[in-house]
Amino acid sequence: MRKNALWIVGGFILGCFATVYCTHQWIVQAQQSERPGNSLDNPVDMPRDLSGLSIKTPRIRIVHTTDPWQEGGSMYLQEVDPWLGWKWGKDLTQRSFRERDGVYGDHGKIDGIMLADGATKMMDRSHTNSCGSCHNVPYRDGGAGMTIAKNGATGRNTPHMYGTGIMEMIGQQIRLQAYAIADTSRDGWISKEEAKGKRLIIYNLPAGEPGRVAIDLGSFDDENGSGFPNLNPIIWPAFVDRNGQRIAWAKGYKTPEVAGFQIEVQVYGFGTPYLPFRPAISTTIRAFTLTPFDIHSGLQTHDPTTYTSPNRDAHALVSNAGCQQFISAAGKDRGGVRAPTKTGLPGISLDDPDRDGYCEELSEGDMDVSEWYLLNHPSPARAKITPEVAAGEKLFAKIGCASCHTPDWTLLASNPNAKDYTEKFTGDRRFFDLEVAWNDKTDRLEGKLNYLVNKITSCDPKGADRERMVPKRGAFTVRGIYSDFKYHDVGEDFYQMQYDGSIVRQWRTTPLWGVGHTAPYGHDGADLDLNTTIRRHGGEALDSRNAYVKLSDAERSQVLAFLNNLVLYQTDQLPTDLQGRGQIADNYKVQGMNVGLECFNSEHLFRTPVKIEGPIRNIKGEKITSRAGTNIRQAYGLDLQFLRDTDGDGFPDVIDPEPLIRGYRDGIR
Repeated sequence: MRKNALWIVGGFILGCFATVYCTHQWIVQAQQSERPGNSLDNPVDMPRDLSGLSIKTPRIRIVHTTDPWQEGGSMYLQEVDPWLGWKWGKDLTQRSFRERDGVYGDHGKIDGIMLADGATKMMDRSHTNSCGSCHNVPYRDGGAGMTIAKNGATGRNTPHMYGTGIMEMIGQQIRLQAYAIADTSRDGWISKEEAKGKRLIIYNLPAGEPGRVAIDLGSFDDENGSGFPNLNPIIWPAFVDRNGQRIAWAKGYKTPEVAGFQIEVQVYGFGTPYLPFRPAISTTIRAFTLTPFDIHSGLQTHDPTTYTSPNRDAHALVSNAGCQQFISAAGKDRGGVRAPTKTGLPGISLDDPDRDGYCEELSEGDMDVSEWYLLNHPSPARAKITPEVAAGEKLFAKIGCASCHTPDWTLLASNPNAKDYTEKFTGDRRFFDLEVAWNDKTDRLEGKLNYLVNKITSCDPKGADRERMVPKRGAFTVRGIYSDFKYHDVGEDFYQMQYDGSIVRQWRTTPLWGVGHTAPYGHDGADLDLNTTIRRHGGEALDSRNAYVKLSDAERSQVLAFLNNLVLYQTDQLPTDLQGRGQIADNYKVQGMNVGLECFNSEHLFRTPVKIEGPIRNIKGEKITSRAGTNIRQAYGLDLQFLRDTDGDGFPDVIDPEPLIRGYRDGIR
């Protein structure tokens, strides 16, 4: 009898496994942090979210590709289905990672970059399992957020990431403009001789355009004998030898082998304390993503794009999104040992630098889609411009605040055929711009979707004509960013003593767009309102601060009204004209279903849009509209070649050493 019972139990278990295998239910069982289910799904097996706003896909590593016809690869997601790629990147920044994803490898360990004493680490490690844990105002976007422990006991306030791509492109443009001034030999680096007597002076707008100002970023030369170019700290020098090859251990001009330097430009983040051998803050979106994933979440990235340097200089590769990367951002996972695959493609990196047993916790393709999302993240907006707001904007300029908080910048158009490399600007690399403004008739913020692409039809490997969306890389004028991106000494009240006792005295001019929705203020989040943070200014900003204090109460209220008019918004809830019809539908149809108000929901723009469930009765018998999807696998491309994950372990079949064996750690175990 006992023997028969064992056979019955064994058969039952075997049957369960067979059912799971055939129905792909293990993919869902393995991903309880997502909610892809609709009202017809068993919520135990398929967690529901009838609002349709939760992440709907399992954790699957994106595979890096450069061929847009490799379906489901990162270049396919960028050019063939760019909205799907954008959404995969967005979900990666919002997702709650779990132990089986490799999160929290060194939870609570003191780690990060060294401070000035060369021994003290800047922060505690692995304190969050999602970017959205801190960047959550507004929710489900790259928003602002809490103040975290970092560098010093006063902490650092989390900045928003709206318009991040525009800031990166401004920084890359400044970089080429700097080389145009100083690299007279046009060999890609600035020698000590070339640096002599030259200053880096750039302009925010083209000649003749109102609002054009000169921005002095310092001297290329070592005028004060510090051993470094006397450039503003947004410019970080990477020292090279006479062959232009990087000297990673160089401490400055005083290192005998140093012949000159290459540069990186940092246009986001807060302070830049002196750090030997590397910039204090990441200088590209990709690095700005890769490094925090490691420090904040314990997730290391295997990213050849940032660790490969063909010329052994400061440059890594150019990313799929078109941005020059730098070797200073190279992560710990270098892919020294790779798992074999059944497809012949490069396999999973087995390096596991934090030794937690989980390999290739983030992939090169993950970085591709994260960069794509943040490159194209919409910019902040202006709320309703009242007479008080307009008056405050004029006063803001009159009292001198706009001398540092420069309102506008122009991105110059791409010129790939230029003979001079310093003139080969990348242009606007985004694939869309979301134009957001207040509509007095509807009394709300509204968006208009503008595409920035050329639609190119060409044959795929199967001989079929298919369309790709390739960014035009034209010129674009950025309005209302309010920053010169320089570092300034704004007085002792902003000084920060770091853990090692060193003092950070200079802070980058924070772009003011979105400032009305990003309290608290200051790099340390110490000011709960804008009036307080303005009064805190001193140093180089003392005259403007005093001019503000001398204003009447009514005038100060106008300045504050202007600043509070610079706002953020929740992108997926923003009423938006998606089709360029000049109107926003109250009853917008997608896949034949009425989704309600036409909003900036990227799921409506996929090659295969998400189809909502529609009218149902909820558990109380009330009539509601379920916005849960009914075609998630098709819409999100889960059956595409480079996204298909048969065993549901997070490694796509094309790179999984054993695609039918669920191995969360390395594709096998």
